Amino acid sequence: MRLRLLALACLVGSCVRAPTGTAAPTPHVYLVVVDGLDPRVATPERMPRLFDVLAREPERSSFFPAARAIMPARTNPNHVTLLTGVYADAHGITGNAYWNREPGAPPQKLDAAALIEVETLFTVIQVTRPSLVTLGAFGKPKLARLFASVRGRQRAPDVLWSPEQLPSGRRDPATGYASDAETMSAALAKMARTEPDLAVLNLSDVDRVGHAYGPDGPEYARAVGGADVALADLVEDLRARGRWEGAVLIVTADHGMTSVAPTAERPHPVISLGPALRDVGAVAVAEGGVEHVYAADASVLPRAAAVAAASPGVVEVLSRHPVEGVGTIDDRHPDWHLDHQRAGDLLLVAERGCQFVDPSDPVDAALRGNHGGPAELAVPLIVTGGWSGLARATGGAPGLVDVAPTIATLLGLRRPRRLDGSAVPAERAGRPIEAVLAQRPH
Repeated sequence: MRLRLLALACLVGSCVRAPTGTAAPTPHVYLVVVDGLDPRVATPERMPRLFDVLAREPERSSFFPAARAIMPARTNPNHVTLLTGVYADAHGITGNAYWNREPGAPPQKLDAAALIEVETLFTVIQVTRPSLVTLGAFGKPKLARLFASVRGRQRAPDVLWSPEQLPSGRRDPATGYASDAETMSAALAKMARTEPDLAVLNLSDVDRVGHAYGPDGPEYARAVGGADVALADLVEDLRARGRWEGAVLIVTADHGMTSVAPTAERPHPVISLGPALRDVGAVAVAEGGVEHVYAADASVLPRAAAVAAASPGVVEVLSRHPVEGVGTIDDRHPDWHLDHQRAGDLLLVAERGCQFVDPSDPVDAALRGNHGGPAELAVPLIVTGGWSGLARATGGAPGLVDVAPTIATLLGLRRPRRLDGSAVPAERAGRPIEAVLAQRPH
């Protein structure tokens, strides 16, 4: 009952802030991203151990059941937003893949640290507060690549762990991902001797299972339960080592998850426009619920837009710059912030339950769950811990873009800047979630 009352109180905005007093010591921040955790399953019934933590810290726990990811609702752009506090039009990671507009070149992955155009928190700490200890443990190898060190551009965390450090038999054979148990075990081992000031963990099982089986079955529910156990292991370790009183734990997701399995009403949920778009001179990069369409020659875009608009399952055709007869992203969805050269000249949006797929990729075509579009933007966000400077928030629906500014405030850091040293404009960046702070650290 106590768990239900806590969740209900935060939902209806009846939570109260603790009184402001003397500044608290600087906390140690633990950011855990449960990849693909849909807000529908972030409940006391599905994650009892996590919600028990909230119940044990009622005056220092905030639950935002409908926080907002950035577009596109994919892993790479949202993890970069979580660690930079800016939208994709500023940091440049506009999806999991892109086309570099070189004729004849295939689409490329967007998982290289050199491509991030704004400092990450790891970089800010290494440049301005190198005495702070940082750790990154990522269940997906691509995220370790994304937050690696690049001379003159980005700094890696002091400790960077990837599944590639495991024997092959202890990684998922299809994806190379580490299980949540392996990732958490590695993180706890790495932080046993020295407590990190900032630890960032990615738990990958929920996303992997959601793709393979869909978000509505028992497999997904079991994966959510496994993430709950991993989170409990972290909290238990912090308590056992006497670190909980100085800890802030932030738990969130990078996107939700939608079923794309065939149904009687939707027998053909796969949209494969690559060949048709190539015929008119465009290149398509599928991203689940959205598809980027690029053209070396802008004159082909009206024809590409017409092909897309006539295709079953496509509900929106948008342009990044004016194209005759096509609405622009900024006009229709100004909060998407996708005006960057790595984004497509056109952006296609799929009907909920449908997915864009590269027809040459049979693995993606067989997925039973996917994400990428506006239907998967809602994510859970939890802020809790034993640190005395936390408050219980009163309502609100922050975005993932607000997490990095909040961490910067907690650790006494300046905000991430562009790599040339200039500030990111306020309209392209988040702001600290002041409601969760009863006190500023000294």
